[in-house]
Amino acid sequence: SISHVSGMARLSLTSSVDSILLGIPRQVLSVSMEPKYQCQQCKEVLRKPFQAQCGHRFCVSCFKQLTSCGPIPCEACRAEGIFEVDLSMLNFCEAFPDNAARREIDSLPAKCPNEGCSWTGTLKDYEVQHEGRCEFERVKCEACQMFILLTDKDRHNERECEARTLNCKYCKVSFSFKDIKAHDEICQKFPIQCKDCGKKKIPREKFPEHSKSCAKSKSACQFSEIGCRAVVDNGKQHEHEQTSITEHLRLMLAVLSSVRLHSDGPGEWQEDSGLGLYRGPEDAAPPGVHAAAHNVAGGPSVQQKMTALENIVCVLNREVERTALRLEALTRQHQLDQEKIENLSNKVRQLERTLTMRDLQLAESEQALRELQFCTYDGVFVWKISDFSRRRQDALAGRSPAMFSPAFYSSKYGYKMCLRLYLNGDGTGRGTHLSLFFVVMRGKYDALLKWPFSQKVTTFFTFDFI
Repeated sequence: SISHVSGMARLSLTSSVDSILLGIPRQVLSVSMEPKYQCQQCKEVLRKPFQAQCGHRFCVSCFKQLTSCGPIPCEACRAEGIFEVDLSMLNFCEAFPDNAARREIDSLPAKCPNEGCSWTGTLKDYEVQHEGRCEFERVKCEACQMFILLTDKDRHNERECEARTLNCKYCKVSFSFKDIKAHDEICQKFPIQCKDCGKKKIPREKFPEHSKSCAKSKSACQFSEIGCRAVVDNGKQHEHEQTSITEHLRLMLAVLSSVRLHSDGPGEWQEDSGLGLYRGPEDAAPPGVHAAAHNVAGGPSVQQKMTALENIVCVLNREVERTALRLEALTRQHQLDQEKIENLSNKVRQLERTLTMRDLQLAESEQALRELQFCTYDGVFVWKISDFSRRRQDALAGRSPAMFSPAFYSSKYGYKMCLRLYLNGDGTGRGTHLSLFFVVMRGKYDALLKWPFSQKVTTFFTFDFI
């Protein structure tokens, strides 16, 4: 029996110390807090109160922290001057849950301390229903240490926190949000737009390769060393070389002529960007000085420069030959293209003629379909004329003086007939009457019928202007 009671007490104690929360903030109370409801450790409202052997009350979490290393003296007893060695030692094994105090505390009136929240109730309701759930509660972000509304926590962690960790959507490397701009400057997968051609989403690691092959990037002509000052698009370098062959040859001729002219006379060459600049005899220093300086500098001789220029001329000659061959090939290709264009034009004209014939056949089919739709074989025909006002105006203006009705028959193998109507009159009735004529048409079975036509024709008119 004693062991059973001890086990029950220990079970109650264990379940009570499961809480790790500190005391309830005193701002929650709607009334003044009495000293008996105050935790002697955290000075807040008791949460799951425990009573020590000395009679002082503590929150379960506060008492657990105080006695975690063993029994210790009660500071509240010392402050009140009632310290007794036997009773004032706080011991986890000798304390017990104060359920009476807990029931009193649970029934105290409470309100939400968060600004903007109007919740009210009992302290128990606050712990069970409202604490940790209030949308106006401010919590501290563990990453950036900012206080934010509880309802905004997820959005803050995902979008606003300056210390949040992100994965680069281009290279998938993890980094802090505050370093995003610095990372974008070095990310090899970051998309860049070419300012020359306007192409977008070029990875930074491939941009140098694109710059070399971009058709609209500009670079100097490879003959700039001999005086060509053209700066053209990469895609038009070959075109520039083709169209400027004469200019390049002229520049080469000027250089060669200058070399040959000055190689036979007095004077010397001085280096200037890889080309020789001639200095006349009047500007020359004593021959021995120049010879010594030239030998010491180890500069190229006139013969070497002439050889280099002659090599360049050979390259230009080969380029001229290749250009001539290419021009001939392009001419042949142009002739073939012209022949193809002519063949395609003939096919288009044939297709246009075929399409015209198809349109005529379709128009005839539509006419036959309309005739079949309104055709009758009992000698009775109802001709309904729609849009009468517009048709009459056309008749008055002379644009469409006569109208013909669809054909109809007196019987299945009888006479074929139709009506011709003049909305502005015809003959003596022009301008004053509406003229209607009965027309006997050529039919398929005229050879079987009696001629002349002697049947009685009756006509009725009905006008509805609604």
